[in-house]
Amino acid sequence: MKKPFRLPLIAVAAAAGLALAATALPASSSRPLAVQKLTSGRSFQAYTPSVTVQQSSYKVGAHTNVGFLFYTPLDQDPTQDATAKLTIFAPAGYTNVLTQAPSTVIGKAYAVVFSGQLQANLTLTGDVVVGDPTSPALMAAYGQCKSATDPATPAAVWVLNTQLQGQTLQVPAFVNQVGPYLVQEICLLPPASAPFKAQLWLADFTVNGVFTNASASNAYSWAADFTPYAASVPNPSGTVEYRTYVGLPASLTFGKGKTKKASLAAFKGKLAVGGLNTKGIKLGVYYSTKSKPAPNLLAPSLGGITGKGKVKVTKALPTSGLYSMSVTRPKKKTFYQAFFGGYELSGGCQGPSPTGLPIPCTHEEIAPITSATQVAVSPAKKKHR
Repeated sequence: MKKPFRLPLIAVAAAAGLALAATALPASSSRPLAVQKLTSGRSFQAYTPSVTVQQSSYKVGAHTNVGFLFYTPLDQDPTQDATAKLTIFAPAGYTNVLTQAPSTVIGKAYAVVFSGQLQANLTLTGDVVVGDPTSPALMAAYGQCKSATDPATPAAVWVLNTQLQGQTLQVPAFVNQVGPYLVQEICLLPPASAPFKAQLWLADFTVNGVFTNASASNAYSWAADFTPYAASVPNPSGTVEYRTYVGLPASLTFGKGKTKKASLAAFKGKLAVGGLNTKGIKLGVYYSTKSKPAPNLLAPSLGGITGKGKVKVTKALPTSGLYSMSVTRPKKKTFYQAFFGGYELSGGCQGPSPTGLPIPCTHEEIAPITSATQVAVSPAKKKHR
């Protein structure tokens, strides 16, 4: 599967207890952090998962919906281990509301599993709903998934309520406030025991109406810890971490530019990410006859992950983040939309793991941004004699 950015479950802390450490990031420094293209391509490691996080807003103190993209490159490397447990830490400083009633729909989910039984990839879609923490079935699952320091009953449960060939498959995320972090814990069955012998390798799900950005301009980080299976047994020693950097505030504008040639359409805009130097970054301008062509993890679907149509790449941005581009007018009405993604901090992960443990951190990806606006371009007007 071609992706616009690297798509991108028992924690090591479960037995010893979770020692939390608020991650300090150097965004407040007068020297901006450098970025580089996210490392991609075929991996020769046994387990290289990721969770990329995209927000609907990067304004300081704003309410924000959140899209989470879990990815293990099973499509590139069929030897990738299955995931036993995924633990996601929201940034310290973010606030949340967990008062939604059971059965409330708070998001959407799109996922792909490889069926060992059918030897094929299968697509799952559905809603993300609030579960009942007192449900016997959910409580039994929580008892098998929670860490040693978790409360007896989770603060909330978010259930990925998906459908697969007429069968309902529910994947619960158990949610607790642990120190400065809101933590999600998701446990998966080993493929040998799962329906259709399924191994999850791609999942995009959203959580709406829960999170509020931190109240100060600074650098923040979403962290995800992954524990693989060794055969059908969780392998804590194989746990790795992957992070998404969020620089508040951040924005990507996109609009019409000026050109003297009637055969061309021009665009202009600006990228700004708190704490980062934008020099050298290249943006993607996606275009299609369908509306909203750019990737957007807040719209879980294949198109939301990969984008729709085709893409043109801007020239390398200057330090100001300003950019412009001209294209030949299309033969049919076409929509254009800008996207920033596929970059990581060149210095690697910043600060310690939120667990306080020496978990290897593979990448700190920059949170992707999809421009809120798109530009519709019509064909050039024909000259009449």
